[in-house]
Amino acid sequence: MTNHYHMILVTPEGNLDEFIYEFNKRLALKVQKVSGRINQVFGGRYKWCLIQSQNYFMNCYRYVYQNPVRAGISRDCQSYPYSTIHHLIGKGSFVIPIHDRYGFKDEYGLNWINSEIAEKEKEILRKGLYRSLFS
Repeated sequence: MTNHYHMILVTPEGNLDEFIYEFNKRLALKVQKVSGRINQVFGGRYKWCLIQSQNYFMNCYRYVYQNPVRAGISRDCQSYPYSTIHHLIGKGSFVIPIHDRYGFKDEYGLNWINSEIAEKEKEILRKGLYRSLFS
């Protein structure tokens, strides 16, 4: 996870391309300034997927939070310091304003987020993340 990130967001104005362009530009400049990097920050162009079902949304939500655990850089989802869940449960600050309308901050929610995703479901999610529309 040194060259990418995952984000689930709502774009009521349908301006995802504009938002991601500005977000990536500002994030890359900040990373370059802090780290002294002079070359490319991200691995490639961003990919997006429109989520149209509650079931797929819930699976994506858990999949995204589990990414640092799968990458072997965190023991559980809430321990990863760059995750919004880390901030939402009061373990650190986050510079971007966040609104978590789903509230997975209690013990039950954290257990669900950290629960293992079946290999078959992981494969479906991986494939779905490369589609423009998934329902």
